[in-house]
Amino acid sequence: MTTTTTPVLEVRGGGVTFRDADRNEFRAIDGVDLQLRRGEILGLVGESGCGKSTTARVLMGLQRLTSGQVLLDGAPVTPGRRRSLAPRVQAIFQNPAGSFNPRRSLLDSVAEPLRVWKQGNAAERRERALEELARVGISPQMAQRRPSEVSGGQCQRAAIARATVLRPEVLICDEPVSALDVSIQAQILELLAELREEQGLAMLFISHDLSVVATLCDRTAVMYAGTVVEQGDTPAVTDRPRHPYTAILHDSVPTLVPSAPTATGLRMRPATGTVDGRAEPGCRFAGLCPLVQDDCRAARPELQPGAHTAACLHPLGA
Repeated sequence: MTTTTTPVLEVRGGGVTFRDADRNEFRAIDGVDLQLRRGEILGLVGESGCGKSTTARVLMGLQRLTSGQVLLDGAPVTPGRRRSLAPRVQAIFQNPAGSFNPRRSLLDSVAEPLRVWKQGNAAERRERALEELARVGISPQMAQRRPSEVSGGQCQRAAIARATVLRPEVLICDEPVSALDVSIQAQILELLAELREEQGLAMLFISHDLSVVATLCDRTAVMYAGTVVEQGDTPAVTDRPRHPYTAILHDSVPTLVPSAPTATGLRMRPATGTVDGRAEPGCRFAGLCPLVQDDCRAARPELQPGAHTAACLHPLGA
């Protein structure tokens, strides 16, 4: 599949701030810039709580930005245009069974988006849903079952069919294989790659596992404490990390720890005070970074334009 440099969906300077009952603020994401190009799979990787899912909700139109903007085909997605995102941007999630109505068959659930968007009559919607289920490996007999009557992998296949039945341009995949066995993970990843080739889908693939991202994604962005700290072509990010946080992620994944010299040997420093870094005046990772220097605590590095770049004052390999 040939990708282009034209973004189909992007967020510029995205910020989301939540407030609790006492009016205390929490910046879930802050200054996020992401571009999803037509026909590519972009990996978004980071630990739990770093802002990956909030970013996904922003791109799906499910979460309003406090600052910044979302653009679809270069045009800002205003509050009045959010509904227009739905048929063009679809999603699959970590727990497929939890996103289905347990009382309805897989076939009925896959046909539901067609009914909502008034595409075809009942017979045509049923036929289209059966075709989409067959495309992802679900037989007509299995399509009649409820989510509780099929395996997790089969349920995730049905979730993919429901997401693609409207022929979207973008598929947001939020931890779609993390709840599945390793062998089933490989099947789902292969299916997503095939759908990209067949339908020209652009995909945002969210994961906490750098090894999964390395097998599927063209480009990778690494998030930490609500912002992107490194991005570039996947082989460069996974094999030659420039940000210390990415290097630590790299070494923590057994399948990515090489026998040759690309393992960095970095380990996080013992936590002192806050470890999230969102409220720190300097680098968000300074409190845990094993390579921290005095200027890291004073100046907040920003991600600069480039093919492979890191938000770090002292990037690895520089």
